[in-house]
Amino acid sequence: MEFSEIDLNKKKGLLSDLDDTLYAYEPCHKAGYIACSMLAKEKFGIGEADFEQCWKQSRNRVHNDLRGQGASHSRLLYAQKLGELFFGFTHPEFALEMEETYWNTFLDTMQWNPELRNFLDRAKKLGIKMCIVTDLTAQIQLKKWNKLELGEYFNFMVSSEEAGIEKPGRYMYELAMEKLGLNASEVIMLGDSREKDVNAPMEIGIKSYLVREGRLSQ
Repeated sequence: MEFSEIDLNKKKGLLSDLDDTLYAYEPCHKAGYIACSMLAKEKFGIGEADFEQCWKQSRNRVHNDLRGQGASHSRLLYAQKLGELFFGFTHPEFALEMEETYWNTFLDTMQWNPELRNFLDRAKKLGIKMCIVTDLTAQIQLKKWNKLELGEYFNFMVSSEEAGIEKPGRYMYELAMEKLGLNASEVIMLGDSREKDVNAPMEIGIKSYLVREGRLSQ
């Protein structure tokens, strides 16, 4: 199935995931991680092996401690705990520089999924209102919004930090529909996770489509 085959008749709204849907996440993450690893080695004396090990440990700890919350993906918390593992104390300069380096590099690497952008052009011409529905914290997701100039298409954003729950929690979709002033039968959802972006919204009556590697998937 192609994006051009999605039936937008009688639809007034479109909900879309952001990460790995509107752009490819992995190249951006890899670039950000490498930039942080280099900074850690050159300025703070942390070798690549130690950095990799501490990154994994700190990421897992943050995910486990904050499971189901937007902050569970916070690169600032990753960096803070990474520094604490390596140095044995909280190192604010390290944590803040790591976060800034990661996200600046990440944002510089982001590129639109062209096929999806063409589809959004079609939806926009039909007057369809749109809302981003995304996990993670509001600040960085708004920076991604600015980088991709999502305001050209989207009217609103709902982040898991704002909603107080991550997908597949139904409140994420309910809040998005509330912002659009629409009901489930009037909107569709696009996203890269079958559990979060397809199965969950379909349970409340939203027609949903799976996007994998920039293409619609079964």
